[in-house]
Amino acid sequence: MIKAADAAPSGAPTLGWWAAAAALLIVLLAPFLTIDVPPVLDYPNHLARYFVLAHPDDPMLSQIYAPHWRILPNLGMDVLGAALLKVTSVHVGGRILLALSLLMPVIGAVTYHRVVFGRFSYWPLAAGAIAFNAVFFLGFMNFLLSLGLALIGAAAWIALRRRDRNLAAVVVGAAFAALVFFAHIFGVALFALLIGSEELARIVRARREGASLIRELAVSALLLALALAPAVALYLASPLSDANAETGIWRGFAKLWDLLAPVMTTSDAVTALSGGALFVVLVLAARGVQLAPALPWTLAVLAVVFVAVPAMYKGGSFLDIRLAVMAAVLLFAGLLPRLSPRRAIAVAALVIAVIVGRSAFVAHGWYDHRRDLAELRAAIAQVEPGERVLMARGRNIDIVASAQAGRALAGYFPLDNHLGALLTIERRAFWPLMFADASQQPLVLKPAFAPYAGPLCEPVEPALLLRMASAQAGAVPRCKSYLADWPHRFDAVLMLEPPATPPLPELAPAYQGDYVALYRVVPPKPAPGSAGRVHAGEVTSPAQ
Repeated sequence: MIKAADAAPSGAPTLGWWAAAAALLIVLLAPFLTIDVPPVLDYPNHLARYFVLAHPDDPMLSQIYAPHWRILPNLGMDVLGAALLKVTSVHVGGRILLALSLLMPVIGAVTYHRVVFGRFSYWPLAAGAIAFNAVFFLGFMNFLLSLGLALIGAAAWIALRRRDRNLAAVVVGAAFAALVFFAHIFGVALFALLIGSEELARIVRARREGASLIRELAVSALLLALALAPAVALYLASPLSDANAETGIWRGFAKLWDLLAPVMTTSDAVTALSGGALFVVLVLAARGVQLAPALPWTLAVLAVVFVAVPAMYKGGSFLDIRLAVMAAVLLFAGLLPRLSPRRAIAVAALVIAVIVGRSAFVAHGWYDHRRDLAELRAAIAQVEPGERVLMARGRNIDIVASAQAGRALAGYFPLDNHLGALLTIERRAFWPLMFADASQQPLVLKPAFAPYAGPLCEPVEPALLLRMASAQAGAVPRCKSYLADWPHRFDAVLMLEPPATPPLPELAPAYQGDYVALYRVVPPKPAPGSAGRVHAGEVTSPAQ
Protein backbone atom coordinates (compact mmCIF):
# COMPACT_ATOMS: atom_id res chain seq x y z
CA MET A 1 0.00 0.00 0.00
CA ILE A 2 2.53 2.63 1.11
CA LYS A 3 5.21 2.41 -1.54
CA ALA A 4 6.71 4.35 -4.40
CA ALA A 5 4.25 2.97 -6.97
CA ASP A 6 1.12 4.34 -5.34
CA ALA A 7 0.73 7.18 -7.81
CA ALA A 8 0.60 7.47 -11.57
CA PRO A 9 3.94 8.19 -13.35
CA SER A 10 2.90 11.81 -13.84
CA GLY A 11 2.50 12.23 -10.09
CA ALA A 12 -1.28 12.54 -10.40
CA PRO A 13 -3.35 10.73 -7.77
CA THR A 14 -4.76 7.35 -8.72
CA LEU A 15 -8.35 6.27 -8.27
CA GLY A 16 -7.20 4.20 -5.29
CA TRP A 17 -5.66 7.27 -3.68
CA TRP A 18 -8.85 9.27 -4.09
CA ALA A 19 -10.87 6.40 -2.62
CA ALA A 20 -8.52 6.24 0.39
CA ALA A 21 -8.71 10.00 0.88
CA ALA A 22 -12.52 9.95 0.71
CA ALA A 23 -12.69 7.06 3.18
CA LEU A 24 -10.38 8.92 5.56
CA LEU A 25 -12.56 12.02 5.35
CA ILE A 26 -15.71 10.04 6.17
CA VAL A 27 -14.11 8.26 9.12
CA LEU A 28 -12.66 11.44 10.63
CA LEU A 29 -15.87 13.43 10.27
CA ALA A 30 -18.23 10.72 11.52
CA PRO A 31 -17.95 11.76 15.22
CA PHE A 32 -19.23 15.25 14.35
CA LEU A 33 -22.61 13.72 13.47
CA THR A 34 -23.12 12.34 16.98
CA ILE A 35 -23.45 15.61 18.92
CA ASP A 36 -24.03 19.32 18.36
CA VAL A 37 -21.46 20.58 20.91
CA PRO A 38 -18.41 18.27 20.94
CA PRO A 39 -16.58 18.02 24.31
CA VAL A 40 -13.51 19.99 23.20
CA LEU A 41 -12.15 22.29 25.90
CA ASP A 42 -11.95 25.77 24.33
CA TYR A 43 -14.45 25.12 21.54
CA PRO A 44 -17.65 26.40 23.27
CA ASN A 45 -15.83 29.55 24.35
CA HIS A 46 -14.51 30.21 20.85
CA LEU A 47 -17.93 29.45 19.39
CA ALA A 48 -19.58 31.96 21.72
CA ARG A 49 -17.16 34.64 20.55
CA TYR A 50 -17.77 33.81 16.86
CA PHE A 51 -21.49 34.00 17.59
CA VAL A 52 -21.20 37.47 19.14
CA LEU A 53 -18.95 38.69 16.30
CA ALA A 54 -21.40 37.35 13.73
CA HIS A 55 -24.30 39.19 15.41
CA PRO A 56 -22.84 42.52 16.57
CA ASP A 57 -26.29 44.11 16.66
CA ASP A 58 -27.90 41.52 18.91
CA PRO A 59 -30.14 43.61 21.22
CA MET A 60 -28.87 41.86 24.35
CA LEU A 61 -25.28 40.83 23.68
CA SER A 62 -24.37 44.13 22.00
CA GLN A 63 -24.75 45.79 25.39
CA ILE A 64 -22.13 43.51 26.91
CA TYR A 65 -19.57 42.99 24.10
CA ALA A 66 -18.13 45.03 21.26
CA PRO A 67 -16.06 43.86 18.25
CA HIS A 68 -12.48 45.12 18.45
CA TRP A 69 -10.70 44.14 15.24
CA ARG A 70 -6.99 44.89 15.25
CA ILE A 71 -3.68 43.27 14.30
CA LEU A 72 -3.63 40.01 16.27
CA PRO A 73 -2.11 36.57 15.57
CA ASN A 74 -5.32 34.70 16.43
CA LEU A 75 -7.81 36.06 13.93
CA GLY A 76 -8.08 33.22 11.41
CA MET A 77 -10.98 31.32 12.91
CA ASP A 78 -12.64 34.52 14.13
CA VAL A 79 -12.83 35.88 10.59
CA LEU A 80 -14.16 32.57 9.26
CA GLY A 81 -16.54 32.15 12.18
CA ALA A 82 -17.95 35.68 12.02
CA ALA A 83 -18.72 35.14 8.32
CA LEU A 84 -19.97 31.56 8.51
CA LEU A 85 -22.32 32.03 11.46
CA LYS A 86 -24.15 34.76 9.57
CA VAL A 87 -25.42 32.14 7.11
CA THR A 88 -25.58 28.94 9.18
CA SER A 89 -27.01 27.96 12.53
CA VAL A 90 -24.50 28.34 15.34
CA HIS A 91 -23.95 24.64 16.04
CA VAL A 92 -23.75 23.60 12.38
CA GLY A 93 -21.31 26.39 11.55
CA GLY A 94 -19.34 25.71 14.70
CA ARG A 95 -18.86 22.05 13.85
CA ILE A 96 -17.76 22.98 10.33
CA LEU A 97 -15.05 25.20 11.81
CA LEU A 98 -14.01 22.58 14.34
CA ALA A 99 -13.85 19.94 11.61
CA LEU A 100 -11.72 22.31 9.52
CA SER A 101 -9.24 22.62 12.38
CA LEU A 102 -9.13 18.81 12.62
CA LEU A 103 -8.45 18.36 8.89
CA MET A 104 -6.01 21.21 8.22
CA PRO A 105 -2.85 19.45 9.50
CA VAL A 106 -3.71 16.40 7.35
CA ILE A 107 -4.34 18.60 4.30
CA GLY A 108 -1.05 20.38 4.95
CA ALA A 109 0.82 17.09 5.28
CA VAL A 110 -0.60 15.79 1.99
CA THR A 111 0.25 19.04 0.15
CA TYR A 112 3.79 19.27 1.52
CA HIS A 113 4.47 15.60 0.77
CA ARG A 114 3.16 15.92 -2.80
CA VAL A 115 5.46 18.86 -3.59
CA VAL A 116 8.57 17.48 -1.91
CA PHE A 117 8.36 13.96 -3.37
CA GLY A 118 6.47 14.72 -6.58
CA ARG A 119 3.72 12.15 -6.03
CA PHE A 120 0.50 11.55 -4.15
CA SER A 121 1.57 8.86 -1.70
CA TYR A 122 -0.73 7.06 0.69
CA TRP A 123 1.69 7.77 3.52
CA PRO A 124 0.60 11.36 4.39
CA LEU A 125 -3.01 10.14 4.58
CA ALA A 126 -1.83 8.16 7.60
CA ALA A 127 -1.65 11.52 9.39
CA GLY A 128 -5.33 10.86 10.02
CA ALA A 129 -4.15 8.58 12.83
CA ILE A 130 -3.09 11.67 14.80
CA ALA A 131 -5.91 14.02 13.75
CA PHE A 132 -7.65 13.53 17.11
CA ASN A 133 -4.77 14.67 19.32
CA ALA A 134 -4.27 16.56 22.57
CA VAL A 135 -4.13 19.93 20.84
CA PHE A 136 -7.44 19.25 19.09
CA PHE A 137 -9.17 18.12 22.30
CA LEU A 138 -7.92 21.26 24.04
CA GLY A 139 -9.63 23.27 21.31
CA PHE A 140 -6.63 25.16 19.90
CA MET A 141 -8.39 25.73 16.59
CA ASN A 142 -6.27 28.62 15.32
CA PHE A 143 -3.09 26.69 16.06
CA LEU A 144 -4.24 23.71 14.00
CA LEU A 145 -5.34 26.00 11.18
CA SER A 146 -1.89 27.64 11.19
CA LEU A 147 -0.16 24.26 11.18
CA GLY A 148 -1.88 23.26 7.94
CA LEU A 149 -1.31 26.69 6.35
CA ALA A 150 2.39 26.63 7.30
CA LEU A 151 2.86 23.28 5.55
CA ILE A 152 1.01 24.49 2.45
CA GLY A 153 3.05 27.71 2.39
CA ALA A 154 6.31 25.79 2.78
CA ALA A 155 5.27 23.50 -0.08
CA ALA A 156 4.65 26.53 -2.30
CA TRP A 157 8.07 27.94 -1.37
CA ILE A 158 9.81 24.66 -2.22
CA ALA A 159 8.02 24.31 -5.56
CA LEU A 160 9.00 27.82 -6.66
CA ARG A 161 12.59 27.65 -5.43
CA ARG A 162 13.15 24.37 -7.26
CA ARG A 163 12.19 26.19 -10.46
CA ASP A 164 14.47 29.12 -9.56
CA ARG A 165 11.49 31.44 -9.51
CA ASN A 166 12.94 33.45 -6.66
CA LEU A 167 10.80 36.56 -7.03
CA ALA A 168 7.63 34.48 -7.05
CA ALA A 169 8.92 32.55 -4.03
CA VAL A 170 9.37 35.80 -2.10
CA VAL A 171 5.93 37.12 -3.03
CA VAL A 172 4.15 33.86 -2.23
CA GLY A 173 6.26 33.32 0.88
CA ALA A 174 5.48 36.82 2.18
CA ALA A 175 1.77 36.29 1.52
CA PHE A 176 1.78 33.01 3.44
CA ALA A 177 3.85 34.51 6.26
CA ALA A 178 1.18 37.19 6.73
CA LEU A 179 -1.70 34.72 6.34
CA VAL A 180 -0.21 32.25 8.81
CA PHE A 181 0.48 35.06 11.28
CA PHE A 182 -3.21 35.89 11.40
CA ALA A 183 -3.93 32.25 12.22
CA HIS A 184 -1.34 31.68 14.96
CA ILE A 185 2.18 32.79 15.82
CA PHE A 186 3.31 29.16 16.21
CA GLY A 187 2.42 28.59 12.57
CA VAL A 188 4.76 31.41 11.57
CA ALA A 189 7.53 29.76 13.57
CA LEU A 190 6.91 26.43 11.80
CA PHE A 191 6.75 28.11 8.38
CA ALA A 192 10.03 29.92 9.04
CA LEU A 193 11.63 26.72 10.31
CA LEU A 194 10.53 24.71 7.27
CA ILE A 195 11.66 27.16 4.62
CA GLY A 196 14.82 27.98 6.59
CA SER A 197 15.67 24.28 6.84
CA GLU A 198 14.96 23.90 3.11
CA GLU A 199 17.40 26.71 2.35
CA LEU A 200 20.00 25.18 4.65
CA ALA A 201 19.65 21.88 2.81
CA ARG A 202 20.14 23.72 -0.50
CA ILE A 203 23.30 25.37 0.82
CA VAL A 204 24.74 22.02 1.99
CA ARG A 205 23.91 20.46 -1.38
CA ALA A 206 25.47 23.38 -3.26
CA ARG A 207 28.66 23.04 -1.24
CA ARG A 208 28.89 19.35 -2.10
CA GLU A 209 28.44 20.18 -5.77
CA GLY A 210 31.18 22.82 -5.66
CA ALA A 211 28.95 25.87 -6.12
CA SER A 212 29.77 29.23 -4.56
CA LEU A 213 28.92 28.93 -0.87
CA ILE A 214 28.96 32.71 -0.32
CA ARG A 215 26.51 33.27 -3.16
CA GLU A 216 24.11 30.59 -1.93
CA LEU A 217 24.23 31.94 1.61
CA ALA A 218 23.56 35.49 0.45
CA VAL A 219 20.67 34.53 -1.84
CA SER A 220 19.01 32.33 0.79
CA ALA A 221 19.41 34.92 3.53
CA LEU A 222 17.96 37.68 1.34
CA LEU A 223 15.00 35.61 0.17
CA LEU A 224 14.18 34.43 3.69
CA ALA A 225 14.42 37.95 5.11
CA LEU A 226 12.07 39.33 2.45
CA ALA A 227 9.58 36.48 2.79
CA LEU A 228 9.39 36.66 6.58
CA ALA A 229 9.44 40.45 6.84
CA PRO A 230 5.63 40.85 6.80
CA ALA A 231 5.23 38.44 9.72
CA VAL A 232 7.90 40.29 11.70
CA ALA A 233 6.25 43.64 10.98
CA LEU A 234 2.83 42.32 11.97
CA TYR A 235 4.22 40.89 15.19
CA LEU A 236 5.82 44.23 16.13
CA ALA A 237 2.52 45.99 15.42
CA SER A 238 0.50 43.56 17.54
CA PRO A 239 -0.08 43.62 21.30
CA LEU A 240 1.83 40.34 21.56
CA SER A 241 5.17 42.12 21.14
CA ASP A 242 4.47 44.16 24.28
CA ALA A 243 2.83 41.37 26.25
CA ASN A 244 4.15 40.44 29.65
CA ALA A 245 6.66 37.63 29.15
CA GLU A 246 5.10 35.55 31.91
CA THR A 247 6.76 32.14 31.97
CA GLY A 248 5.24 28.95 33.29
CA ILE A 249 6.98 26.04 34.93
CA TRP A 250 9.35 23.67 33.15
CA ARG A 251 7.65 20.28 33.29
CA GLY A 252 10.80 18.13 33.44
CA PHE A 253 10.14 14.39 33.21
CA ALA A 254 6.42 15.06 32.79
CA LYS A 255 7.35 15.87 29.20
CA LEU A 256 7.68 12.14 28.59
CA TRP A 257 3.88 11.89 28.77
CA ASP A 258 3.67 14.95 26.52
CA LEU A 259 5.38 12.92 23.80
CA LEU A 260 2.08 11.06 23.48
CA ALA A 261 0.23 14.30 22.73
CA PRO A 262 -0.21 13.36 19.04
CA VAL A 263 -2.37 10.38 20.08
CA MET A 264 -3.69 11.58 23.45
CA THR A 265 -7.39 11.02 24.16
CA THR A 266 -9.57 10.82 27.26
CA SER A 267 -8.36 7.25 27.84
CA ASP A 268 -4.92 6.19 29.09
CA ALA A 269 -5.35 2.81 27.42
CA VAL A 270 -6.38 4.19 24.01
CA THR A 271 -3.54 6.72 24.18
CA ALA A 272 -0.94 4.08 25.01
CA LEU A 273 -2.22 1.58 22.43
CA SER A 274 -2.29 4.24 19.73
CA GLY A 275 1.23 5.36 20.58
CA GLY A 276 2.51 1.78 20.54
CA ALA A 277 0.84 1.00 17.21
CA LEU A 278 2.22 4.10 15.52
CA PHE A 279 5.69 3.40 16.90
CA VAL A 280 5.55 -0.02 15.23
CA VAL A 281 4.38 1.64 12.01
CA LEU A 282 7.35 4.01 12.06
CA VAL A 283 9.78 1.15 12.74
CA LEU A 284 8.36 -0.84 9.81
CA ALA A 285 8.53 2.21 7.57
CA ALA A 286 12.08 3.21 8.56
CA ARG A 287 13.93 0.80 6.25
CA GLY A 288 14.83 2.58 3.04
CA VAL A 289 12.76 5.64 3.88
CA GLN A 290 13.36 8.84 1.91
CA LEU A 291 13.41 12.11 3.88
CA ALA A 292 12.38 15.57 2.82
CA PRO A 293 15.53 17.75 2.73
CA ALA A 294 14.20 20.05 5.45
CA LEU A 295 13.00 17.29 7.78
CA PRO A 296 16.19 16.44 9.76
CA TRP A 297 16.95 20.08 10.57
CA THR A 298 13.34 20.87 11.42
CA LEU A 299 12.90 17.88 13.72
CA ALA A 300 16.22 18.58 15.44
CA VAL A 301 15.17 22.15 16.27
CA LEU A 302 11.73 21.04 17.44
CA ALA A 303 13.30 18.39 19.69
CA VAL A 304 15.63 20.89 21.36
CA VAL A 305 12.86 23.44 21.86
CA PHE A 306 10.48 20.75 23.15
CA VAL A 307 12.94 19.82 25.90
CA ALA A 308 13.74 23.41 26.85
CA VAL A 309 10.39 25.18 26.56
CA PRO A 310 8.27 25.90 29.66
CA ALA A 311 4.60 25.04 29.79
CA MET A 312 3.56 28.66 29.16
CA TYR A 313 5.04 31.84 27.71
CA LYS A 314 3.46 35.24 26.87
CA GLY A 315 -0.06 33.96 27.40
CA GLY A 316 0.50 30.86 25.26
CA SER A 317 -0.14 27.63 27.14
CA PHE A 318 0.64 23.92 26.66
CA LEU A 319 3.63 24.84 24.50
CA ASP A 320 5.38 21.49 24.73
CA ILE A 321 2.43 19.42 23.52
CA ARG A 322 1.99 21.76 20.56
CA LEU A 323 5.59 21.03 19.55
CA ALA A 324 5.03 17.29 19.91
CA VAL A 325 2.02 17.45 17.57
CA MET A 326 3.99 19.57 15.09
CA ALA A 327 6.78 16.99 14.97
CA ALA A 328 4.35 14.10 14.55
CA VAL A 329 2.60 15.76 11.60
CA LEU A 330 6.00 16.33 9.97
CA LEU A 331 6.76 12.61 10.15
CA PHE A 332 3.82 12.02 7.82
CA ALA A 333 4.51 15.07 5.66
CA GLY A 334 8.25 14.60 5.23
CA LEU A 335 8.79 10.83 4.94
CA LEU A 336 8.38 8.60 1.88
CA PRO A 337 8.56 4.94 2.95
CA ARG A 338 9.58 2.36 0.36
CA LEU A 339 8.03 -0.87 1.55
CA SER A 340 7.94 -4.41 0.34
CA PRO A 341 4.43 -5.74 -0.35
CA ARG A 342 4.43 -7.65 2.94
CA ARG A 343 5.51 -4.64 4.99
CA ALA A 344 3.08 -2.40 3.13
CA ILE A 345 0.18 -4.68 4.06
CA ALA A 346 1.25 -4.71 7.72
CA VAL A 347 1.67 -0.94 7.84
CA ALA A 348 -1.64 -0.33 6.06
CA ALA A 349 -3.50 -2.68 8.38
CA LEU A 350 -2.09 -1.01 11.50
CA VAL A 351 -2.75 2.52 10.25
CA ILE A 352 -6.32 1.70 9.22
CA ALA A 353 -6.98 0.01 12.56
CA VAL A 354 -5.65 3.04 14.47
CA ILE A 355 -7.62 5.59 12.43
CA VAL A 356 -10.91 3.65 12.53
CA GLY A 357 -10.50 2.60 16.16
CA ARG A 358 -9.68 6.08 17.39
CA SER A 359 -12.50 7.68 15.44
CA ALA A 360 -14.95 5.11 16.81
CA PHE A 361 -13.70 5.76 20.34
CA VAL A 362 -14.18 9.51 19.90
CA ALA A 363 -17.64 9.05 18.39
CA HIS A 364 -18.70 6.84 21.31
CA GLY A 365 -17.41 9.35 23.87
CA TRP A 366 -19.09 12.25 22.13
CA TYR A 367 -22.38 10.38 21.92
CA ASP A 368 -22.24 9.71 25.67
CA HIS A 369 -21.49 13.39 26.28
CA ARG A 370 -25.05 14.18 25.13
CA ARG A 371 -26.23 13.27 28.64
CA ASP A 372 -24.01 15.96 30.17
CA LEU A 373 -25.21 18.46 27.58
CA ALA A 374 -28.86 17.65 28.25
CA GLU A 375 -28.35 18.22 31.97
CA LEU A 376 -26.46 21.46 31.34
CA ARG A 377 -29.22 22.74 29.07
CA ALA A 378 -31.86 21.83 31.64
CA ALA A 379 -29.96 23.91 34.18
CA ILE A 380 -29.40 26.98 32.02
CA ALA A 381 -33.03 26.92 30.89
CA GLN A 382 -33.66 28.59 34.26
CA VAL A 383 -31.51 31.59 33.22
CA GLU A 384 -33.13 34.70 31.75
CA PRO A 385 -31.49 36.73 28.95
CA GLY A 386 -29.17 39.37 30.33
CA GLU A 387 -28.56 37.70 33.70
CA ARG A 388 -25.05 37.41 35.07
CA VAL A 389 -24.03 33.82 35.82
CA LEU A 390 -20.87 32.84 37.67
CA MET A 391 -19.11 29.62 36.61
CA ALA A 392 -17.87 27.29 39.36
CA ARG A 393 -16.87 23.72 40.07
CA GLY A 394 -18.11 21.92 43.15
CA ARG A 395 -14.96 19.98 43.96
CA ASN A 396 -11.28 19.66 43.12
CA ILE A 397 -10.57 18.09 39.75
CA ASP A 398 -9.92 14.35 39.82
CA ILE A 399 -8.28 13.96 36.41
CA VAL A 400 -8.42 10.16 36.48
CA ALA A 401 -12.13 10.04 37.30
CA SER A 402 -12.89 12.86 34.88
CA ALA A 403 -10.99 11.12 32.10
CA GLN A 404 -12.90 7.90 32.73
CA ALA A 405 -16.12 9.90 32.35
CA GLY A 406 -14.82 11.41 29.10
CA ARG A 407 -14.49 14.85 30.68
CA ALA A 408 -10.71 15.18 30.81
CA LEU A 409 -7.66 14.62 28.65
CA ALA A 410 -5.91 11.55 30.06
CA GLY A 411 -3.38 12.56 32.69
CA TYR A 412 -3.62 16.17 31.67
CA PHE A 413 -6.54 18.61 31.89
CA PRO A 414 -10.36 18.79 32.20
CA LEU A 415 -12.25 19.34 28.96
CA ASP A 416 -15.49 20.82 30.34
CA ASN A 417 -14.28 24.10 31.84
CA HIS A 418 -15.87 26.24 29.13
CA LEU A 419 -19.29 24.65 28.75
CA GLY A 420 -20.72 27.75 30.42
CA ALA A 421 -20.28 29.51 27.09
CA LEU A 422 -23.65 28.03 26.13
CA LEU A 423 -25.12 30.66 28.46
CA THR A 424 -24.10 33.27 25.90
CA ILE A 425 -25.04 31.26 22.81
CA GLU A 426 -28.35 29.79 23.92
CA ARG A 427 -29.58 32.11 26.70
CA ARG A 428 -28.05 35.51 25.77
CA ALA A 429 -26.70 35.70 29.32
CA PHE A 430 -23.42 37.05 30.65
CA TRP A 431 -20.78 34.70 32.01
CA PRO A 432 -17.38 35.99 33.12
CA LEU A 433 -15.03 33.54 31.36
CA MET A 434 -15.65 34.51 27.72
CA PHE A 435 -12.44 34.75 25.68
CA ALA A 436 -12.65 38.51 25.17
CA ASP A 437 -9.16 39.73 26.04
CA ALA A 438 -8.10 42.69 23.90
CA SER A 439 -4.53 41.40 23.64
CA GLN A 440 -5.64 38.06 22.18
CA GLN A 441 -9.15 38.29 20.71
CA PRO A 442 -11.08 40.77 18.51
CA LEU A 443 -13.80 41.16 21.13
CA VAL A 444 -13.91 43.32 24.26
CA LEU A 445 -16.28 43.81 27.14
CA LYS A 446 -18.03 47.12 27.45
CA PRO A 447 -16.94 49.19 30.49
CA ALA A 448 -19.98 48.34 32.61
CA PHE A 449 -19.14 44.63 32.48
CA ALA A 450 -15.33 44.59 32.34
CA PRO A 451 -14.99 44.41 36.17
CA TYR A 452 -17.21 41.32 36.19
CA ALA A 453 -15.04 39.27 33.84
CA GLY A 454 -11.99 37.03 33.94
CA PRO A 455 -11.45 36.28 30.23
CA LEU A 456 -8.46 33.95 30.71
CA CYS A 457 -9.61 32.27 33.94
CA GLU A 458 -11.05 28.87 34.87
CA PRO A 459 -14.15 27.98 36.94
CA VAL A 460 -13.71 28.65 40.65
CA GLU A 461 -14.28 26.35 43.61
CA PRO A 462 -16.55 26.95 46.64
CA ALA A 463 -13.65 27.71 48.97
CA LEU A 464 -12.68 30.72 46.90
CA LEU A 465 -16.31 31.80 46.55
CA LEU A 466 -16.59 31.76 50.34
CA ARG A 467 -13.47 33.88 50.66
CA MET A 468 -14.61 36.34 47.99
CA ALA A 469 -18.17 36.72 49.23
CA SER A 470 -17.20 39.87 51.11
CA ALA A 471 -16.06 43.19 49.67
CA GLN A 472 -13.21 43.02 52.21
CA ALA A 473 -11.79 39.74 50.88
CA GLY A 474 -8.25 41.06 50.72
CA ALA A 475 -5.62 40.51 48.06
CA VAL A 476 -6.40 37.88 45.43
CA PRO A 477 -4.67 36.69 42.26
CA ARG A 478 -5.22 39.00 39.28
CA CYS A 479 -7.28 36.38 37.48
CA LYS A 480 -9.73 36.15 40.39
CA SER A 481 -10.34 39.86 40.95
CA TYR A 482 -13.68 39.70 39.14
CA LEU A 483 -14.99 37.55 42.02
CA ALA A 484 -14.75 40.35 44.57
CA ASP A 485 -18.09 40.69 46.39
CA TRP A 486 -19.69 38.29 43.91
CA PRO A 487 -23.05 37.99 45.75
CA HIS A 488 -23.70 41.62 44.80
CA ARG A 489 -22.45 41.13 41.24
CA PHE A 490 -24.01 37.91 39.95
CA ASP A 491 -27.55 36.61 39.67
CA ALA A 492 -26.77 32.90 39.63
CA VAL A 493 -23.98 30.31 39.86
CA LEU A 494 -23.64 27.45 37.38
CA MET A 495 -21.69 24.66 39.07
CA LEU A 496 -20.15 21.55 37.52
CA GLU A 497 -19.87 18.43 39.68
CA PRO A 498 -21.93 20.00 42.47
CA PRO A 499 -22.22 18.67 46.01
CA ALA A 500 -25.52 17.18 47.16
CA THR A 501 -26.46 20.35 49.03
CA PRO A 502 -25.68 24.02 48.31
CA PRO A 503 -22.05 24.64 49.35
CA LEU A 504 -22.64 28.23 50.51
CA PRO A 505 -25.51 30.01 52.32
CA GLU A 506 -25.71 32.61 49.54
CA LEU A 507 -26.81 29.92 47.04
CA ALA A 508 -30.40 28.72 46.65
CA PRO A 509 -30.99 25.67 44.37
CA ALA A 510 -32.79 26.37 41.09
CA TYR A 511 -31.74 23.12 39.37
CA GLN A 512 -29.89 20.16 40.91
CA GLY A 513 -28.43 17.42 38.74
CA ASP A 514 -25.71 14.83 39.13
CA TYR A 515 -23.33 16.72 36.86
CA VAL A 516 -24.65 20.31 36.85
CA ALA A 517 -26.46 22.53 39.33
CA LEU A 518 -27.77 26.05 39.00
CA TYR A 519 -28.06 28.16 42.13
CA ARG A 520 -29.76 31.49 42.53
CA VAL A 521 -27.74 34.00 44.50
CA VAL A 522 -29.68 34.96 47.61
CA PRO A 523 -30.37 38.66 47.00
CA PRO A 524 -28.18 40.75 49.32
CA LYS A 525 -28.41 44.49 49.65
CA PRO A 526 -27.08 46.09 46.45
CA ALA A 527 -23.49 47.20 46.57
CA PRO A 528 -22.80 50.77 45.44
CA GLY A 529 -21.75 50.97 41.81
CA SER A 530 -22.90 47.50 40.73
CA ALA A 531 -23.78 47.28 37.04
CA GLY A 532 -27.19 45.63 37.33
CA ARG A 533 -28.78 43.34 34.77
CA VAL A 534 -29.19 43.82 31.08
CA HIS A 535 -32.86 44.14 30.14
CA ALA A 536 -34.20 44.35 26.59
CA GLY A 537 -31.49 46.56 25.19
CA GLU A 538 -30.55 48.71 28.15
CA VAL A 539 -28.27 48.47 31.15
CA THR A 540 -30.06 49.19 34.39
CA SER A 541 -28.56 49.71 37.80
CA PRO A 542 -30.06 48.78 41.17
CA ALA A 543 -29.29 52.34 42.26
CA GLN A 544 -31.68 53.77 39.64
